[in-house]
Amino acid sequence: MHSSLARSVLSRGGPTVTAALVVVIVGMMAMTVLPAQQAPRQPALTTQDYIDIQQLVRKYAWALDSGDNYGYAYADLFTPDGVFVGMNQGSNGRSYQGRDALAALARTPAAGPNNQRHFTMNHVITPSPEGATGRVYAVMLDVGIVGKPNAVSHGGHYEDVYVKTNVGWRFRKRTYWESKVDVWPE
Repeated sequence: MHSSLARSVLSRGGPTVTAALVVVIVGMMAMTVLPAQQAPRQPALTTQDYIDIQQLVRKYAWALDSGDNYGYAYADLFTPDGVFVGMNQGSNGRSYQGRDALAALARTPAAGPNNQRHFTMNHVITPSPEGATGRVYAVMLDVGIVGKPNAVSHGGHYEDVYVKTNVGWRFRKRTYWESKVDVWPE
């Protein structure tokens, strides 16, 4: 029934109706196919990429707490132009950029093999056009300091930009946001 109706309409309208119908069909196909082709594709991360990025984040805490290699074990986790931004340091935060500035950040009097202070958890990694981004919760604990009670110093989260270099995944940027609790619920 439908095919005979279509033949009837097409035969009455002739080539003009047929051409218009072809234009409509091609237009509808273009509206569905072209946007899908033009959407930017996120590069896929391999399982090994996820593991390597997780290891980078874990090495960060060890390198920062230990101050190993005069702080350069920490600095070498960043790209040469990499930056750490501590948003808990002043109203606009404080940036540390460059290998020497980053190494100095890890050289603290408390640094050493018995200093375990930075603990990270709930790491989420997302592919991005330049590599990957990530978010991870962080808690800074003061544990085992002679003469002081154990305490939670502060906590918050990191927002990261990771890039894959010829020496593996590195931080291009790491920003620390301290949690703010003004009033404790009762």
